[in-house]
Amino acid sequence: MVGLFYLYPFSKPPHKGRDTKVYALSLGHDMQPGSAMYIAAQKFADNVRERTNGRVKINISPAQQMADDYKMIEMATDGQLYILIAPTAKLSMILPSLQYTDIPFLFPRLEDVYAMLDGKPGNLLLEGLKQQGLVGAVFWGNGFKQFTANRPLYSPKDFNGMNFRIISNDLISDQLTTLGAKPTPIDLYKTYNALKSGDIDGQETSIATTYALKFYEVQPYLTISNHAYVAYLLCFSRKTLTSLPDDIVQTLMATARELTSFERELAAKQEEEYIKTIKKAGVNVIYLNEQQIKEFKKATRHLIDKYRTIIGEDIIDTTLNYLKQKYNYNEKDDDDIIIALNADMSRASYPTGMAIMRGMELAIDEINAQGGVLGRKLSILVMDHGWNPDRSKSNIKYLSNIKNLVAIMGGYHGLMILSQLEVIHRENLIYLIPWSAIDKLTKNSYNPNYMFRISINDTTATPFLIQQALKISKKIAILLINNDWGKENGRIMTDYLNAINVTPSAIEYFDVNDDNMLPQFRRIENSGAKVLFIVSTAPYLPRIIKNIALRQEKIPIIAQWSATGGSLWRDTKDQLKDIDISFNQTFSFLTPKNELTRRVLKEYMDTYHVTTPQEIPVPSATAQAYDLVHLLAMAIDKARTTDRASVRDALEGIAHYNGLIKTYSPPFTKTRHDALNVNDYFMATYDASGNIVPVGKRSK
Repeated sequence: MVGLFYLYPFSKPPHKGRDTKVYALSLGHDMQPGSAMYIAAQKFADNVRERTNGRVKINISPAQQMADDYKMIEMATDGQLYILIAPTAKLSMILPSLQYTDIPFLFPRLEDVYAMLDGKPGNLLLEGLKQQGLVGAVFWGNGFKQFTANRPLYSPKDFNGMNFRIISNDLISDQLTTLGAKPTPIDLYKTYNALKSGDIDGQETSIATTYALKFYEVQPYLTISNHAYVAYLLCFSRKTLTSLPDDIVQTLMATARELTSFERELAAKQEEEYIKTIKKAGVNVIYLNEQQIKEFKKATRHLIDKYRTIIGEDIIDTTLNYLKQKYNYNEKDDDDIIIALNADMSRASYPTGMAIMRGMELAIDEINAQGGVLGRKLSILVMDHGWNPDRSKSNIKYLSNIKNLVAIMGGYHGLMILSQLEVIHRENLIYLIPWSAIDKLTKNSYNPNYMFRISINDTTATPFLIQQALKISKKIAILLINNDWGKENGRIMTDYLNAINVTPSAIEYFDVNDDNMLPQFRRIENSGAKVLFIVSTAPYLPRIIKNIALRQEKIPIIAQWSATGGSLWRDTKDQLKDIDISFNQTFSFLTPKNELTRRVLKEYMDTYHVTTPQEIPVPSATAQAYDLVHLLAMAIDKARTTDRASVRDALEGIAHYNGLIKTYSPPFTKTRHDALNVNDYFMATYDASGNIVPVGKRSK
């Protein structure tokens, strides 16, 4: 049957000394009929049949007719599929070094890709594949990858906030995260509908695939970026290859190699015709110039070092030496001062990570436009920890060795940062906090203290919120997440309420795996509570709201600002129509109090394609990151060096700064590393469209 490897004679037993068996071999790949890969695969089958005088018949299943790529890889390693032509990006699931050609902006031209794949780097990759049950014959290809999108893409900033379709691949995910997009793994053959529906904003693939699957029908912009190469590997199941006669094995391998030039040249020729068709369809085709490509290379250059050990020191060194000799290329020829962002850029708190990144970018653009700092420009290096503590810690260790890195900006997860204080201080890393509220982050036992925060602090925010609750009623119920952060907030609340002689009507906890919280809400209702104070991180709050929506009585909710750091409105907008919820904030673009706020608002809207201030997500995070970057730049200038210890000292000595959130006089001192206080808080809610607005400015 087609799709499984099978090996049996079609004729009578051969005469002694002669092999007259006919071998039927299955071949699977994912490309459409008419593509260069499809034509080359058919030519491969025809040539093998001819050269073996009909002893080998290859049955081809194109366009994932047999199974998807991942399943076909599994079948080939198990010996169920004999011949496989698969993208190296997907083969990297069994051999991570095959992410090699996905390193963004590494190869200037196709000839460079071929020189490396046909040379030492390619041979090293093929050697590693043998240990995974496959025998690689040759690298075919589908051309350079390009971007399509629902808006023009000229620079890394244009990706900010976009949902981008990718295959499930770590390096590609990191690439899109670095550019400010949210990587979304979707099966290739489901991508058209996802683009058409607006679930995703763009995708990256070859011109051949964009043409074959008609992505250009639902994407008005195509950016010719040549940012990575779509390599395919023609390989054989090692388990069954040994069953074939030596002469047939030699014929298979030789034929595959001989067709390599044919496949590559046909792919390039077809690509030219495909682009003409795409242009005729009305797609705006953008060709990046040398300066724009340089900007992308600069934004993603750290991925070479990050994936060096995964792909292989020898492979990377050979490639960089080749490029240096040919182009005088050096991936570390930049003297920029680097500020890293270590945050969740792909999971539940992605909106906060994106908002922080935007604040950093806006500040850095302003600083660089004025000449930078110490005559050098500032750059951002984005690392996604995906809400994984181990990955976050690994990111910090990696960042500590980055040349010219002066500080790290943290993200949403305070407990994660708290667990990493030791490594942060051991490496003398200035750690800037634009969101997390845990008191112990800045009031720690380390001396000198490298943690600096412009954000809400639980010890002042919790009493502030209780005062808001008391405006509604003294009958306050408390619902807390059952972790160290929730318990600490519970302690702060009860201490404060005891001090003002108020006893909570009820105190309830929920676990992160609780789907049914009706018992807690039943007890809260029975307590006679008239207002509910919720302490929860963003991922779990939608679950709480959905439980509340099931109750007949929906008492007002006071929540911490962490509620706004995820997708609460998107996930529960129908339920929130009937629920009164408010939360604390530190900043709003809806109330521009000075010329600086108006100018930054205009820059934000122009840069990130926002039409109204109401649409700006998590504005407090953007403003706090913006102010932190400016203060860091002032400290570097004051210290006259990028030495982290000296810059840390200088941060404590800044006397005055007129920022977005407020005028800081001073922002930090030797004993105080929190720049905000209770006077900087106000209450906000969602308007009818889900925008965050100060209480009293809710749109009708």
